[in-house]
Amino acid sequence: MTQPVPQNSPLSTNVERGTEDRFARLKAELASVQSELLACQESHARNHSALCAIADGIAIVDTRGRVTCLNPVGAHLIGAKEEACLGHPLASVVRFIDHQGRPMDLLAEGFSQDRDAIVSLVRQDGHVILVDGAVSPVHDRHKRPLGTVVTFRNVTASTKLARELAYHANHDPLTGLQNRRAFLAQLQRAISNASEFGNGNALLYLDLDQFKSVNDSGGHLAGDELLRQLGVLLRKQLREHDTVARLGGDEFAVLLNNCTLEDARYVAEKIRTAVIEFAFAWEGGEYRIGTSIGLVEFSNGERSVDELIKLADRMCYVAKDGGRNRVTIYSGTEPLTRPSVHDVSHRPGARMDEDTNF
Repeated sequence: MTQPVPQNSPLSTNVERGTEDRFARLKAELASVQSELLACQESHARNHSALCAIADGIAIVDTRGRVTCLNPVGAHLIGAKEEACLGHPLASVVRFIDHQGRPMDLLAEGFSQDRDAIVSLVRQDGHVILVDGAVSPVHDRHKRPLGTVVTFRNVTASTKLARELAYHANHDPLTGLQNRRAFLAQLQRAISNASEFGNGNALLYLDLDQFKSVNDSGGHLAGDELLRQLGVLLRKQLREHDTVARLGGDEFAVLLNNCTLEDARYVAEKIRTAVIEFAFAWEGGEYRIGTSIGLVEFSNGERSVDELIKLADRMCYVAKDGGRNRVTIYSGTEPLTRPSVHDVSHRPGARMDEDTNF
């Protein structure tokens, strides 16, 4: 039979002291856990506040592709509430399509670095916005996968602005045709291809005849409208991959890729005839103009852009000096300062074949 321990005995004192020590350790451990918990709560609050403050949409998914976190910007871009997205596969929450309109698995494909390959996001209300961003896998300290962070931002307005700026940088604001800058770049590419592959090309330089009379009698508004209509007319005379540009004033240029001299001669005559048969109506009156055309063929990279432009321009003014409304073809190998030429003229109103495929 166990005998009770007297209160003031050494054994009783040791038991009480051991109990107090254990209680103190437990109390200290509890305080430490509470401190760690508070620190974690504060860290979580800071992280959540930072996540909410980020201007990009952020979706965090687990290794199965399910959404575990979606910040307010992401929810706004998707057009859904965060709680309605949590736990669902990202592909069922939001639909991404590539620049060709095909559905894409963003987690597998990511965002393209090609500026022209813009990804579209189809919101849950059916509206489509252009987005850019990044897909970043997340690993723990042992390099085991934890999931993926997807960031995305609305670039609809900036993309539209960039495209407009690019368009205006390369197109004539009056006619919508390519401008001198864009045309010279195209010509340089044609020269490079000719140098590498030896394919035939032709450059046409056009200067309008009697255009000044339209400006003088009808005013500059009439002249501008004539140039706009003429731009449409010139485009119709060419193949789809040919290039026509307004170089400035009443001067135009045409680049014919992969064509023979006879093909180029035919197209030049077709243009000349189309212009001479064009009747421009303005405020009850009718105006008729013509065009002088200089033609230079090239099938190698021996001449630079500037040399070809100067040579075609020289041929154009030879055509003007020869009586206007004609085509002058550079047909020699003499230096630029002493070109030999071949003039091709038709009576005004001569009918041309309407086929633009040569």
